Amino acid sequence: MTALKTFYTLFKTEAKLAIRGGDMLLFAVAMPVGIMFLIGCVSAPETVRSAFSGVACVGICAAGFMGIPLTLSGYRYEKVLKRFKVTPVSPGMLLAADTALQFLFAAVSAVLVWLAARFGFGVKIADGARFVATFLFSVCAVFSLGACIGAVVPDVKTANVVTSLIYFPSLFLSGATVPYAIMPRGLQAFSNVFPLTQVIKLLDNAAAGLPVSADILRIGILLPVTVAAFALSVKLFKWE
Repeated sequence: MTALKTFYTLFKTEAKLAIRGGDMLLFAVAMPVGIMFLIGCVSAPETVRSAFSGVACVGICAAGFMGIPLTLSGYRYEKVLKRFKVTPVSPGMLLAADTALQFLFAAVSAVLVWLAARFGFGVKIADGARFVATFLFSVCAVFSLGACIGAVVPDVKTANVVTSLIYFPSLFLSGATVPYAIMPRGLQAFSNVFPLTQVIKLLDNAAAGLPVSADILRIGILLPVTVAAFALSVKLFKWE
């Protein structure tokens, strides 16, 4: 079996299981769209515009900090990974298939959020190409951390605890659901420690068309962390 065929088989199987389970369809796709409509209906146009990038990251947050770790830890707990260990399937292949599926959920979520924001509330993106490129980088940054967690947590119970400690603070304190601009100064300072906050700022600057120079430091920190996290996820991957 070729590597491409193996990847496709893994991807198709995981997609069927994920759709049947429904969690990612709810948390990564439906919930962000609902949040966008809620903010749009109760907020001023400027608040809606400033909230757009954060809401577009809700799907990334759910897929990266919940989807990847919970899927891999579930396979590990149910001994599925132990069976894969005696096959030619590598940790990198498993991580790639799961990451690709979660990316699909995050991308669909972002497109639907943009459609709701654009045609429902008149939100415009100043530089579409840069926004898409920044979105792809943001996915890699968040997913690398999720892959690291999924590579080592022993079971679903542990994964639930770890992901909850990362997912919920990131969701509510990074600017994903509550716009960063309306947070008190103290909360803004605290929220800056979350990787998702930096990702949202990158997307917000791209959407507003601000100079790329404003993001150099942010990218300079996130890029090596992303590469290192993906490398560690493959290096530390536990089959059982």
